Amino acid sequence: MKEIPNKFQEQMVVLSGQCDSLERLCPDSTFMMFQDIATQHAILMGVGGPDLLSKSKAFWVVMRTKIKFYSLPYLNEKLEVSTWPYLPEIFRCNRYYSISRGEDVLISGISEWVIIDAETRKLRKVESTSYPRDLEYLTEKSVDEPFRRFKDDFSQVDFVYELKVRSSMIDVTHHTNNVEYCRMLLDSFSVAELEKMIIKEIEISYLNESLENEILQVFRKRKDKEFCFAVKKEDGTPVIMATIVD
Repeated sequence: MKEIPNKFQEQMVVLSGQCDSLERLCPDSTFMMFQDIATQHAILMGVGGPDLLSKSKAFWVVMRTKIKFYSLPYLNEKLEVSTWPYLPEIFRCNRYYSISRGEDVLISGISEWVIIDAETRKLRKVESTSYPRDLEYLTEKSVDEPFRRFKDDFSQVDFVYELKVRSSMIDVTHHTNNVEYCRMLLDSFSVAELEKMIIKEIEISYLNESLENEILQVFRKRKDKEFCFAVKKEDGTPVIMATIVD
């Protein structure tokens, strides 16, 4: 039987399509890198999306993501991207990430996942699924801070823009891909504003799904040293809450 790696690593190069106007790795490209490498590792663990559905009649849902930026890599830089799951709790699974250049950690992250029953749409205990129990889980944490508690205190004064969910934004689950929400946050700024910003952290809490053709409204306000965001449906239902620390 093939041994499952408790840590998965890949060598990557920063490509032009992943860069911003200053040839820096875009924050949303980081979200995509972490999403892709987590998917690859989950497949090796036997709990990728199709496997979890066929073996356990369940699917993954990411609840929260926090990414910390220490130094942005630039175009053509060679990087090592890593991910590893932490020992699962009863209902929740944490997964950690890092992007390194040699010995230097440039970016680190954490995401919190839950497993939803495909029929009842209710939370499943991790032990009730095919999630591997005999994996030697690492105790290393790339992010040791707790997730935030968000408060929905936004009003029309904080409204920035609205958009329609298009087909290119939809993923295999037929709802808006999580990476798209990071792009929505960044699109609330101008290019000139983004070029001046040194983003230190982005945290997103995913509250409700959005679907093709739905209209989403983006709200933003400044609080101390961070920007706070909400993305909502037309009826006011919050889809995500988020912060960008600069």
